[in-house]
Amino acid sequence: MKPLVVYVDDEPMNLTVFEAAMPEEWEIQVFDSPLKALDALTKLNPCIVVSDQKMPGMVGVNFLEIVKRTHPSTKRVIATGYSEEDLVVDSIRKAGVHDYIKKPWDVEDLIHRLKSVMETYNLEKELFEKNSLLEKQNKDLQKMTEDLKQAKAIEEQARKELEAWAPPFVLSAIQSNSFKFPMRRDLALICFDIINSSETHDITIDGASVRSVILKGFSESVLRQGGWRESHAGDSAYAHFGLLESTSNPVESALATATEFRSFLRALNLKHGLKIECGIGLHLAKDVSINLHEIEIQTLRGTIKQKSFDSTSPDVDLVHRLESFTHQLPGSNVAISESFAKLIIDKLPQAKDLGNFQLKGQKALTKIYLKASDQVTEQQITEIKEKSAANSDSPDKKTA
Repeated sequence: MKPLVVYVDDEPMNLTVFEAAMPEEWEIQVFDSPLKALDALTKLNPCIVVSDQKMPGMVGVNFLEIVKRTHPSTKRVIATGYSEEDLVVDSIRKAGVHDYIKKPWDVEDLIHRLKSVMETYNLEKELFEKNSLLEKQNKDLQKMTEDLKQAKAIEEQARKELEAWAPPFVLSAIQSNSFKFPMRRDLALICFDIINSSETHDITIDGASVRSVILKGFSESVLRQGGWRESHAGDSAYAHFGLLESTSNPVESALATATEFRSFLRALNLKHGLKIECGIGLHLAKDVSINLHEIEIQTLRGTIKQKSFDSTSPDVDLVHRLESFTHQLPGSNVAISESFAKLIIDKLPQAKDLGNFQLKGQKALTKIYLKASDQVTEQQITEIKEKSAANSDSPDKKTA
């Protein structure tokens, strides 16, 4: 499309000369009155508007001042046969003209000056288009940035939610690309069970069953010390320490959990006037097998996978037997295996060596240490030790 140049002059000869002199690559439209030009300009988008100053009805400066408002990007040029400094100042101030041409003009000079104005128009148009493109790109970039922020926020929320469901050692293994199942680890095991749990079934605290409150207290203690609650069933739960390499001393962590959990139970009873006690077992299990269980099925929605893991060892049963052993004593007591106790005996100054017992399901005798509650008497400790001695001497080895 040819660039459009508009010329307004009340003298027909000037219009004819101007139109004939302009380059062929320009489209020229001439008008013999400002009013006709303004009416036509509602449908035109000229690059340059040249106007004579002295015209009946409206002078050029006033006409170009209107053009400035209606077509701000159009270049405006004033032409006059009079030398008026005030006109130059007024035309620049009011109409923002880009050139001032004296009549009669020299054709070559006129064309040269209008080409210069056209170059300015084209440069400004190109700059405007580039700025518009940059603004659009900037808006697109801002939108992309906001979309990325939103996506990142959603991803972060999803990651945190997944971390709440996935065991910490699984996340650690994913990050280090060290998934190798089955894996074998030495684990410090802990479990608890509510003693006489049937008596607690109807008790609630702030709308929650007391069993769920106790499970939550146990789980929080485990997580704080870097362990993982692997399972729970009704009134009991089982956890372990040692899957995460960041847990420097699993045995100390498990002992700290047992101590914290007993403090939690004591505070719960005092606050709510309860008498709920739990048996707690601690054991160090060597070379425990950590097995992965994976199920994969094909559905109309695509492949669905489910993964889970568990720790498998006769020692897992042993820690539950240790916990059950404490039910014969009042209060919340902690039964500790020899493998566990010998690594931390200096931190168990009040732990009592009860001797060896034949626990159900265990082939060999189990040496048990007791971290007793304040409700256990010396007489009760003595009686249990006597049972231990009787078990050790008896060829039948009655099960405790």
